[in-house]
This record gives sequence, structure tokens and C-alpha cells, in this order.
Amino acid sequence: MGGIEQPELTWWNVGEASTAVLVAAIVSLCLGTKLELSLIISGIRCVIQLSLMGLILDDVLKTQHMSVVVAMSVVFVLLGSYETVFNRTKKTFKGMFPVMFIILLLSNFVITYIGTAFVLKADPFWDPPTFIPVIGMLLGNSMSSVAMATERCLDQFSTHAPMLETRLSFGASRYEASLPLAVEAIRLALLPVITQLSVMGMINIPGMMTGQIMAGTPMMEAVIYQQCIMFMIAASSAFGVIMSVAVS
Repeated sequence: MGGIEQPELTWWNVGEASTAVLVAAIVSLCLGTKLELSLIISGIRCVIQLSLMGLILDDVLKTQHMSVVVAMSVVFVLLGSYETVFNRTKKTFKGMFPVMFIILLLSNFVITYIGTAFVLKADPFWDPPTFIPVIGMLLGNSMSSVAMATERCLDQFSTHAPMLETRLSFGASRYEASLPLAVEAIRLALLPVITQLSVMGMINIPGMMTGQIMAGTPMMEAVIYQQCIMFMIAASSAFGVIMSVAVS
């Protein structure tokens, strides 16, 4: 099965595609949603960050040193932790950044190791073209779930503080008093992941599968790869959410 012939794209094509974002920004300005600046800044960040990643990964994916792969992955987790703490959550607690770093590091590294070593059969498990894209996909999804769980949990604890104090005064442990609120935060954070799993292949064709098909990968092989990745994303998100709620 040959790959689909793709025209060579240039920066001019990127500029043409960006007009859609500009239109959305203009609509936002007209409606007074005050999101136009965020849209433009996010678009600029997207171009800069992807360009830098392309330049860096071009060399990293050719490396034969595990230390380089681990270092690159840690950088991803550091940036993901920063984004989670300072840009995706309104409520924070003391020492939140190192806590989020440890949570994202553990949940994503463990699942990525299991996935690349035993599911995707990468040899070695840290094979750069496999390990780095996988941990990137897992991190991108799990950080959203972790941010949502943490935000919801802290908001619930703040809103229902009198109820929690009442339960504690009647002899309930901290675990017993906070369990209903924690469970609700976990349910809310994992709902998008569950929804994503349930509509996969029926309503949308996921990005990784689309890329493999366009590159000429046999259809069922692309399907199996996507299924494996989705289960890994669900697992890393679930572990991250549970740990983030536990420490909140």
C-alpha cells in the first residue's frame, strides 16, 4: 500500500491556514468575548513551539543514547507541569509545581515504559522515534485531565468547607469527609477521556491514525496502533487524576 501523495507545504501554506484563526479572533472581537488576544498569542506560540520542537527532535530522534531521551522527556514533563500549574488552574496550593511534576512524571513515564516495552515492542524500550512521541501524546492528554481534577477538587473543598468541618467534628476522618467531593472531581476529570474513547472511530479519525494512513501504513496496523495509544492515554490520565486528587 503506497502512501498518499502529499504536496510539499511551505510557510506560505501555514500563513494561509492561520487566516482561519484571524477570522475567529475578529469574530471574538465583534462579540466582545475578549478572547481575540488569547487566540492570536496561542497561534503564535503554536508556530514557534512546533518549529523549535521540529529542529530539536530532528537530532534527538537519531540519538543512540538513553540519557538524551530521558532528558528530553523530563523537559516535556517540566513544561507540562508549568502549563498545568500556572496556565490551566486558577486555584493553587503551596508547593503545587513540584507535586504536579512528580505526578506527571510518574503517571506518564510508567505507562510509556510499559507501552513501549511490552505493547509496542520497541527495542530498546527508549527507542527515540517511539518513546518520545508516545510520552508526548500521553502528557498532552493527561495534563488536561490532571488540571481539571485539581481545579475541581480545590474548588469543591473551598466551596464546601463548612460541610467538611461538620463531618470532621462528628468524628469522620479526612478521607471519609472528603471522599464524595474527591470522587466527583475524578469523575469530572475523566469524563472527556471516556467520551474520547467512546467516539473513537465513529465520529472522528484520530490524528495519529490519520498520519499513519497518509504515510502508507496498512489500515489495520494503523487501527491497532491507535487503539494501543488510546488505552495508554486513558491509563496515564486515570493515574494522574487519582494522584492529583489524593494530594489536593
